[in-house]
Amino acid sequence: MGGYASLFNIGSQSFFEVPKDFPAEFDSLLRAPDLEIGPASYEDIAEIYRLENEIEGDDGADLVTLTARWRMFGAGFLTARQDGCLVGYIESCLWDRRLPSFEAQPDCFSSQHRIGAETLYIIFIGVAADCRRRGVASSLLAAISWVGRCYGARRLQAVSRDHVMPLYEAADFLPVTAMPDFLPEPAVNFMLMEHSLL
Repeated sequence: MGGYASLFNIGSQSFFEVPKDFPAEFDSLLRAPDLEIGPASYEDIAEIYRLENEIEGDDGADLVTLTARWRMFGAGFLTARQDGCLVGYIESCLWDRRLPSFEAQPDCFSSQHRIGAETLYIIFIGVAADCRRRGVASSLLAAISWVGRCYGARRLQAVSRDHVMPLYEAADFLPVTAMPDFLPEPAVNFMLMEHSLL
């Protein structure tokens, strides 16, 4: 994990230096110790796009959107690799938005993202189908919690599909409120989940 000695934001956001003991502290957070988790690079985006397409199909983010999210908050866009292969990733932004009010606009995350905000919102977490139930997602959640604390966030938020709620509950997220109109997916319930970082 030596290649992940610093996290930084791309574009207009200020440089962010991670403490020098990052690898040792971070390794203790991992639920799957054989993973390498760190900030995504620009070269990772095409691979992330392919994985997102496998998971979400036509509803997945396109390359332009994924690249914009990476540029928006590179420190909060993490990949998980096992033996060099991408097995999962997580995207996030910092914002002050109060859910459950939500407008699914293409630029809603980048227009609301603000360094110094109290909430780190998880935009998406994805794991390759053949790597699920091995601690990848829980390791990514532990990692993004660490990033949130480094940026002074007070809470993590995510909107979860009902079948994913056990993952968040195992990471000490609590249900806040149902969001039935979050995405137009029939027969899927959505719940706003929240985890305190204090």
